[in-house]
Amino acid sequence: MGSPQSHHPRAPRLLMTTSSECVVLDASVVSILFNEADDRRYHYYQERLAGRRALLSFQTVEELLYWRYARAWGEARALRLRDRIAEYEIVWPDQVLVHLSARLRSDLREMGRTLDVADAWIAATALMRECPLASDDRDFVGIPGLPLIQPR
Repeated sequence: MGSPQSHHPRAPRLLMTTSSECVVLDASVVSILFNEADDRRYHYYQERLAGRRALLSFQTVEELLYWRYARAWGEARALRLRDRIAEYEIVWPDQVLVHLSARLRSDLREMGRTLDVADAWIAATALMRECPLASDDRDFVGIPGLPLIQPR
């Protein structure tokens, strides 16, 4: 019989992949890297992500594909995006992630804060995998226990 904590959404440690070498990327960072603009943010993320295993939440994949369809990308750009997504490990939802995401939104609400469902999936992915989250989105700032990689 497992420990009581193994079923608690705040403590899914038995199911985590723990690595200081991993990082979860949100869509804003994937976009910056995908577009390869020669700006300070591109260089910032390139430098800090070098050598780490990059993970994407399924939600980030959905956002990237949405941008593709909503902006009617041409075939060449769409294929480039497909190839870029294939470079990352995608974290699909399971029972632990569902509970962790719901609990995160509930806890933040008790703190007087809101987090939309999409961002909760992404933050919960990073928390579950015990990886920092690389994001250019300020909505993730101040989430308890969530280390961020982002320019100040």
